[in-house]
Amino acid sequence: MINIYTLYNKITYSAELIILFGLLKELPQEEPHCYNQNNISRYSNIIDFCKLHFNYIKSPNNCDIIVLPYKFISTDDFYFKFLNNISIKLNKPLLCFYNDDDPTTFNISSNVKFYRTSLFDYSKLFNEFSLPTISPDFFQNYYLNTPELSIGYCGHLESGRHKYIDFLHKSSIKTNFIIRNGFWAPGLDKKKAQIEYYNNIHNNLFTFCYKGGGNFSYRFYETLMMGRIPLLINTHCVFPFSDKFNIESIALVINEHELDFNNLITIIQNYYNNNLHNLLNIQQNNRYIWETYLSPHGFLNNII
Repeated sequence: MINIYTLYNKITYSAELIILFGLLKELPQEEPHCYNQNNISRYSNIIDFCKLHFNYIKSPNNCDIIVLPYKFISTDDFYFKFLNNISIKLNKPLLCFYNDDDPTTFNISSNVKFYRTSLFDYSKLFNEFSLPTISPDFFQNYYLNTPELSIGYCGHLESGRHKYIDFLHKSSIKTNFIIRNGFWAPGLDKKKAQIEYYNNIHNNLFTFCYKGGGNFSYRFYETLMMGRIPLLINTHCVFPFSDKFNIESIALVINEHELDFNNLITIIQNYYNNNLHNLLNIQQNNRYIWETYLSPHGFLNNII
């Protein structure tokens, strides 16, 4: 058991703070799109998992780690400074979580372990770590056994995506694109939008993944969850637990700063042809990677 200390009267439960869910009696009520087709929350049985692995104690003196009880705000935040001082005094790590588009580099001390979604590899501090996003598990235990070369995408054209979507759509490669008017399909029933979104990933071998407002992609993690292959335009991204697996073994990674549109189609076709007899294994391994490292249970297991 890992002993956790936090400020219990200041807890604000959110997707990045699943490490504290063992203090709950029931999962937070969420929007309908935060449940899968079996009406299971994206958090699954995370409360029982936390109770099994974490012991929440009232005194910092005997703790193993200290956790900021809400989404990180800033280093000037009163309670961050309060817990940071305790952390330094007791030589215990302070864990902070930040699910946000903001890529600002904060002046955090070495005792802090800072888990965040939006990071750049060229500016990442040694004690900053990539935080995976949490979505409902829509995997149907089905892989594409003899998949054709097809690229799916369901979403908007903002944040620089339009140039890639337009180029791929006009190429010789089969595409299955559903274009929305903005983030989270404005004007469309959210449950319908959710079903169409995950069906699009399910039906295509590749899914186009590109950063949004922050330097990370929800779709990247959801593609792995669905046991498919991300076609990732890499914008100096940082990935969770990348020391445990090679990112290029689970995705077709194209570094944006090296990208030549004249070669893009050839790169995609060569990847497909060179892995033609291994595409099923890649899909299965991607699902394994998601379960082991990037799902709520997988993430917390690796924190432990």
